[in-house]
Amino acid sequence: MRPPGPGRLASVARIPRFSRDHVAGFRNGWETYGDIYHIGVAGRDIWVCSNPDQMREILIDGRDVWQRIDQTRKGRPFGLRLALGEGLLTTDGAEWLWRRRMINPAFHRELVRAMTSAMYEAGEEMLARLGTAAREQRPVNLLAETKHVTQDIISRTMFSSDLDDAGGKVGDAVDDALRYVSKRASALFELPFTLPSREKRRFDAAMRRIDDAVYGGIERRRRHGSPGHDLLDILLTAEDEETGRRLSDEQIRNEVATIYGAGHETTANALAWAWHELMQNREVLERLQEEVDAADPRDVADLVYTRMVLDETLRFRPPVPFNGRVAISPTALDDYDVRPGAGAILVVNNVHRHPDHWERPETFNPEHFTAEATAARHRYAYLPFGAGQHMCIGSNFALIEGTLLLAMMARAFTFEPASSLPRRSVTAVTMKPRSGLPALVSPR
Repeated sequence: MRPPGPGRLASVARIPRFSRDHVAGFRNGWETYGDIYHIGVAGRDIWVCSNPDQMREILIDGRDVWQRIDQTRKGRPFGLRLALGEGLLTTDGAEWLWRRRMINPAFHRELVRAMTSAMYEAGEEMLARLGTAAREQRPVNLLAETKHVTQDIISRTMFSSDLDDAGGKVGDAVDDALRYVSKRASALFELPFTLPSREKRRFDAAMRRIDDAVYGGIERRRRHGSPGHDLLDILLTAEDEETGRRLSDEQIRNEVATIYGAGHETTANALAWAWHELMQNREVLERLQEEVDAADPRDVADLVYTRMVLDETLRFRPPVPFNGRVAISPTALDDYDVRPGAGAILVVNNVHRHPDHWERPETFNPEHFTAEATAARHRYAYLPFGAGQHMCIGSNFALIEGTLLLAMMARAFTFEPASSLPRRSVTAVTMKPRSGLPALVSPR
């Protein structure tokens, strides 16, 4: 069968509009052509997928055929691999499995729960900053504040003291690098990586900042010894029981950059989007405040409705709204023949708003995540952390952190928008409110 989708000329004509808003572009394509459609442009076959069944076909059933896109057709590093190198987010097969085994102990569920006190301490410092803004009656950028606190938490829980001073710099540098990565990934033609530009110079400077901070932290840790079982300590001492293989300093650098890239930005965006929606949904906010007023935020298991609000935020505004795979051998997708080298774009944002799987999908409604609704839903209709063997290793960490911080903020303050809502989104690997989220702070 001939798949639905725009012709080549139509595809090229729509590129400028699509480049301005990728989320809206994929939404428009979904509404026009359906759950799966084909784009042929610049010699590429691209399959755009927006149905939970296709998520299962690619991420679960076809995981040996559909690989991460980590290099160009000419064999050059591509996407996240440009900034993060070969690491847990950019490898497949046996190499990925080995890295996962090396890093997994740092994200053991009980160890993550033990980190709650450090998360709470960082949250208290954020509340102090917000309290100062309230007394001075000045607006704050909630996205900047949530980014600050999540960077602080990553530094405290993952790297103890060795990267405390440099933690924010690493996070900011990773952000700068990922902006460049996102721009190159969405370009129609592959431009030479050595081509000078303002963005390339900023990318190179960001990479130097990451290297200086991380390699410096490794050197200090080796010189002064281990302060405890944090991620850096685990990476430095991990050894494969079968082969005796250990991580090199470069591999450790890549995993540290990955943790900062995936570990602070997504949670920061989720918290900002949560307040973006709560400021427009007073009934939801009031119910949330009733729960947190009667609980200790550190008892995350008791914050059932708070977690529902966070889950609904991750559905309604997924921090990573789409991702890609490439077929390494001939296969089929929804009964269409797929050639080797074809790409698949998995549009998580569309899956999270699919009317066949969500009641009132365009409404922010935490009731989507009652126990009954969750049990009845398609397993792959909700995948903010991916699915299958490549599901985000830090998902439990992020959910505990996000629930705790949201509860702390809701218990202490109310926020009013300092500019009109809703705000448009911008996507550079992750999706965030364009130009941040200005808000006025009032103590409760």
